[in-house]
Amino acid sequence: MVVETYKLINTIKKMYPVVQFFKDRYFPDGKTYYSEKALIETKRGGKKVAPFVIPVVGGIVMDADGYRADEVKAPYIALKMPITAEELEKKAFGESPESGRTPAQRENEIEAEHMDDMRKAIYRRQELMCADIITEGKIIMKHYATADDAAHDVRYKTQMLKFYENEFKNKYMFTKTWESMSTSEKIQEFYKIALVLKKRGVHASDIVMTGDVSMQLMTDKEFLEFYTKLHVNTGTISQKELPSGVACNGDINVNGVIFTMFTYDEEYEDLDGEVKSFLPKGTIAFLHPGMGTTAYAQVTFVKGRSFVSHAERIVPRVVASEDNNIVEVQMFSRPVPYPLDWDGWIVANIYDPIASSQDEADNSIDTDEDETPGVTLKTETEIRRMTRKADVIAYAESIGLSGLTTDFILDELQEAVLKYQGEIYAD
Repeated sequence: MVVETYKLINTIKKMYPVVQFFKDRYFPDGKTYYSEKALIETKRGGKKVAPFVIPVVGGIVMDADGYRADEVKAPYIALKMPITAEELEKKAFGESPESGRTPAQRENEIEAEHMDDMRKAIYRRQELMCADIITEGKIIMKHYATADDAAHDVRYKTQMLKFYENEFKNKYMFTKTWESMSTSEKIQEFYKIALVLKKRGVHASDIVMTGDVSMQLMTDKEFLEFYTKLHVNTGTISQKELPSGVACNGDINVNGVIFTMFTYDEEYEDLDGEVKSFLPKGTIAFLHPGMGTTAYAQVTFVKGRSFVSHAERIVPRVVASEDNNIVEVQMFSRPVPYPLDWDGWIVANIYDPIASSQDEADNSIDTDEDETPGVTLKTETEIRRMTRKADVIAYAESIGLSGLTTDFILDELQEAVLKYQGEIYAD
């Protein structure tokens, strides 16, 4: 049996990787610190333009707008699973009675199985931490002393990582109920949210939604027809299965903003034994890859008569107790996922109460911008009077329609523009 911690750490690293959608795509692994604390550095997105400077000046100092660095005490994840002598004497599941395998051989397999089970449990906790940041802007962590306390949710110490000042301003409110919106209005809501992020200096590229939202969109005939217009490259809807309860619904083009749509319906078993969803039903999140990172703090425990520390993402160890005649397989981790930009995403829920006015909706996400950009629309007569393909294409791009080329005849270009304009900018 392998008992040296450094060997076990390398063994964990070589195990079959577990795909974590939120963790891997949006909060990938970052630094590991030789400390119980982790440094998190964040900065608000900005769109400052560089100034022109008189050559002899040499340069003008730009303020580091919105930058902050905090040292946070990393949460503590510690799991253990025992291996008993009685367990080793029994035939393993699926093992032939004539196998002749010894308890020592079974011990190695059971140790590996326990390590893999605990590793996956830690990964699920990390995934849930990332989901909490996206939906609530914070992580509330309850630290328990015993498994019984955890199962009954009693006698715990609470630690919270919060990524907003006074109010979570990344939660968007609709002005109409989702059911009452037309297809065109839903698409306009997508664009309005993308605009808010764009004005924050953020480019949203992903729409992550729960299965109930995805089902409504993917069974909406008008929605599907909008993205399969003849000769117009506005997007594709192609379902393909991804690991960990994720499906990609394809790419869509909303007024020049390209989104990749994902359906996320992964579940986990909570400490009380109840199966829950990582994302609340009705969630729509507008995200972008690499919007955050995950730092790690060191793990310290007693070995012999002294303390040893390991700065690793996951630290396993094996401890034998001759008095109790058991071997414990233990696993530790101290992850700190955090967003690089506190304003770098927006989340909405189709079942949340609606805003009483547009002002309230705008205030919910801390923006005073108009819901749609200023564009000058031409009438149908003006579009029909255009005799040059280049003029039609230039106008199409000015209102957010891309994908038209001179390969189309003039009538096709005009029809595509009129149809797009009618659906996106309809009253």
